[in-house]
Amino acid sequence: MNQFSTQTPKKLYKYIAKTKVDAILEKARSDNTRNYLILVTLWRTGMRVSELTNLTKRDIHNDEIVIRQGKGHRDRNVPADQSLIDLLTLHAASMNLDDRLFPLSEVAVRNICHKYQGDENLHPHTFRHSFAVHCLKSGVNIRVLQKILGHTNLSTTAIYLDLIGEDVKTEYRKVQF
Repeated sequence: MNQFSTQTPKKLYKYIAKTKVDAILEKARSDNTRNYLILVTLWRTGMRVSELTNLTKRDIHNDEIVIRQGKGHRDRNVPADQSLIDLLTLHAASMNLDDRLFPLSEVAVRNICHKYQGDENLHPHTFRHSFAVHCLKSGVNIRVLQKILGHTNLSTTAIYLDLIGEDVKTEYRKVQF
């Protein structure tokens, strides 16, 4: 019997750098307000597409967004910056409390991502991965990130640390000796 693990290593997640996210968001902002709001919400919160499509006016608060019945049927609060809260509040102004902010299918949101992807292979979950990596690179504590993302196990969140490790190797290769 082999004493070494035969498990295949987990695939590193695809993410895009903040500069590319900013370019995608700017393209969406100049094209369609609703699409921009969808993409910026995914980027600034790290929420899943299913969580986005289920958001209601009732879920938007002063400094956080309540995710109701997220993955595993768990609720959680996701912090949000004031400019995003203001944009979502303005968008929801004429809605009833229980109206969905974005009454779209997950496929429709994926198509919005594809519309603005440029040379990236962009999916809604790419924003989640990019959010996680950006948070870690910005110094967010991994346990805090775990709570924001709604991961039950820290090991799920720790996968993003491997992405940062790959960045270190890539940057190191640039050094001329």
